Amino acid sequence: MEQSVKELGQAFSGAPTNTDDGSMVFFNPAAMSQVRGRLVSTAGYVIAPSAVFHNDASHLNPFLGGAPLKGGNGGDSPNLAFVPNVYYVQELTNRVAFGFGFNTPFGTRNSYDADWKGRYQALDSEILTLNFNPSLSFKVTEKFSLGAGFNVQYLQSRLTNAIDLGPACFLTLGPTPCARQGILPQSADGHVSLKGDSVGFGYNFGAFYAPNQDTRFGVSYRSRIAHDVNGHANFSVPDRAIGLTQGNILVDTSTSTPVTLPDSVLFGLSHRLNPRWAVSADALWTHWSLIQELRINFASAQSDDVQNLKWNDTWRYAFGVNYFSESNKWTVRMGFAYDQTPVPNARYRSPRIPDASRYWLTAGLTYAVMKNVNIHAAYGHLFMNDAGINHRGATADVLAGQYSEQINIGGLQMDWRF
Repeated sequence: MEQSVKELGQAFSGAPTNTDDGSMVFFNPAAMSQVRGRLVSTAGYVIAPSAVFHNDASHLNPFLGGAPLKGGNGGDSPNLAFVPNVYYVQELTNRVAFGFGFNTPFGTRNSYDADWKGRYQALDSEILTLNFNPSLSFKVTEKFSLGAGFNVQYLQSRLTNAIDLGPACFLTLGPTPCARQGILPQSADGHVSLKGDSVGFGYNFGAFYAPNQDTRFGVSYRSRIAHDVNGHANFSVPDRAIGLTQGNILVDTSTSTPVTLPDSVLFGLSHRLNPRWAVSADALWTHWSLIQELRINFASAQSDDVQNLKWNDTWRYAFGVNYFSESNKWTVRMGFAYDQTPVPNARYRSPRIPDASRYWLTAGLTYAVMKNVNIHAAYGHLFMNDAGINHRGATADVLAGQYSEQINIGGLQMDWRF
């Protein structure tokens, strides 16, 4: 959602009807028809999440005795993230406008302590997308406009975790030979690092309707984007367990991972109550059920690594209010949103993305530095209920407990019309 600091101040409740900054390229390209001349918007956000794991009986595979998992709780796993975006909109004719956007619509980053209890399921997780979005809009009538855009998206990923070679040895050689070599559960850890990238293509379109100067309606659609992430797996295996690689497993190899990032539909309205006050509301549907699993295919004899996610479709609802100063130099805004998580339950909550439903509370302000230059600043705090986890790993170890989570977001933005 972090495509407009101005909109962050009202929890993005006015996003599909926003005509004040260049984020319309992303949220609703039809609104570009309202721009006169040229508009440049550039913004940056600092996202500071916190997710702390609290253990509750995490254990090994019951068939291996079900001993408690050794290690700590992983620390505060998410890392500080900086998210930029830049938009340019230009009026071509009285009816046609062109826009271009650069943004990062999807991403995640977290890192756990190397010796934590869930190391066999996740250590480092980084996913970055860079999206390039040229767009056009056409004013059908003075009140109604249509717009569409094309998206070129680059995805880069890095995933690491430890490997408990004890269970692998037990299944391959049996308990007695493994015990002689000291290859026991939680006593002979290997490591794998998976890196890959991909380019995908998609589109977006929208409609904008303003029956009068005080009321606006908007709806937009962003398509799914399919990625085939090709990369490489690097395995590290202790010397005493090197025999486990003889079957062309646990060896460096190329990988491929199909991923489809979801399409979404955004509905919204905004209304100017009087010269001082305005309200806005929107609803966002996201097709997260496209992501049922994350399957990594290895070119070696290594069996596929599969994480069952079973994600559900979600809704996000937001409401905002704006107050305009008498001089129109200042605007103050606040917003609230409820944002559903796609994670169905504790069984499918992965430590890579220990997501939970979010309650947004935001505030922001705009200052007109000059007649054609605005500065926006905004802050949002995301409250999240404790999220239970009871997730089974590749060697049937179970990470069980709860996550305590919250997110802070701050942003600055400049709009320049010329």
